[in-house]
Amino acid sequence: MELFLANILLVLGHLKILAATLTIATAIYLFYRSKHIYLIDFICYRPPDTHRVPTSSFIEHIERLGRFNSETVEFQTRVLERSGIGSESYFPTGIRKIPNDQTLSSAVEEVEMVLFSVAQSLFSKHQVDPKSIDILITNCSLVCPTPSLASMIINKFGLRSNVKSFNLSGMGCSAGLLSVSLAKDLLKVNDDSLALILSMESVCSNIYNGKVKSMLLANCLFRMGGAAVLLSNRKSDKRVAKYELKHLVRSHIGATDSYYKCVIQEPDKDGFTGINLSRSLTQVAGEALRVNVSTLAVLVLPYSEQIKYILAIVSRKIWPPARKKGTYVPDFTKAFEHFCIHSGGKSVIETVKEKLELREQDVEASKMTLYKFGNTSSASVWYSLSYLEAKGRVKRGDRVWQLAFGSGLKCNSAVWKSINKLDLKSPNVWSDWIHQYPVKVPDVMDH
Repeated sequence: MELFLANILLVLGHLKILAATLTIATAIYLFYRSKHIYLIDFICYRPPDTHRVPTSSFIEHIERLGRFNSETVEFQTRVLERSGIGSESYFPTGIRKIPNDQTLSSAVEEVEMVLFSVAQSLFSKHQVDPKSIDILITNCSLVCPTPSLASMIINKFGLRSNVKSFNLSGMGCSAGLLSVSLAKDLLKVNDDSLALILSMESVCSNIYNGKVKSMLLANCLFRMGGAAVLLSNRKSDKRVAKYELKHLVRSHIGATDSYYKCVIQEPDKDGFTGINLSRSLTQVAGEALRVNVSTLAVLVLPYSEQIKYILAIVSRKIWPPARKKGTYVPDFTKAFEHFCIHSGGKSVIETVKEKLELREQDVEASKMTLYKFGNTSSASVWYSLSYLEAKGRVKRGDRVWQLAFGSGLKCNSAVWKSINKLDLKSPNVWSDWIHQYPVKVPDVMDH
């Protein structure tokens, strides 16, 4: 009897070990099975040529509106001339009317024009049945109607009743990468799924009509645009996907009041609402970049650069003379072949270039995106990547760093690796003009 009980205990012991082993093996299997996030494709919105607004037309328009005095017209003219934006960018219908149509109806019309177009183009290009979409994420900071933008897409394209839908608002120009982050997390726990991300900013209802100069800046920078992005965690999609997501790093420094308030929507003393862009914005963006890079560097830099970077940080903390020297900047060109910096404005791009000690060729895509399309907010990093693809510069195995800033203040980074040879004959938003670029952007543009 004792021997029998001993055998039973021995068997139970073995079963426990076997169960633990199976549990660990299953966890490892599920982890590795679901860790790959593929970017099948993305589409950037190309507005109709009828929506193109040259700088001279924009200046004439704000003069004829009768809402701005000579001082504010002159200020906006100076900003436009020095903005780095050319005469090929686009405005929605409501902004081109006199008087402006800034109603909710006009804003919804702009949203439908952009998001319906890019979603349909993506579905058609890859023969994707909208009912096969498992996760839907829309983002638009300044327009948040009821029903939501996500509901508008579900209604328009007939998505399934059990689609996991999310609408992000108020997240600023980094919302596109925030959406990628949310999609990544959802794809980690939902096997064999497709995620559709739709990113844009509505310009129509958010033109500022007051006199505060820091709030007039947004009038001069933001333009019409948007992007649709299709992500997957299905193994079968690896052979058709363009990129694989390698890293995504999010940083938020809004715990400090001055950082939190450097980009904020608020009314002025006369009751006009607008986006207030603080004078300290580029400085704060530089701080957010430093925080973000401190995490990203360890993930992407080769060991030689990591050692130099860590030694520099340690020496500044323990050796006072080292603090007098400039901060060591790692060579990120050893980690990435391509850079897609948020085209928020000429000063934003130049700040990143200076902080990271990048070359002119590294910021070309971002500068040309700003010149051609203006600040398209959360979609701008996709316009920059489209530029690089249209130029035929992205090769299999290349690594791409998308970097965006947003209100709050946030700095987000996405790292992609090209995993398949790109079809250079496949048209994108840049195709008709790419032979004209790059162009030299003057410090002060004639109009």
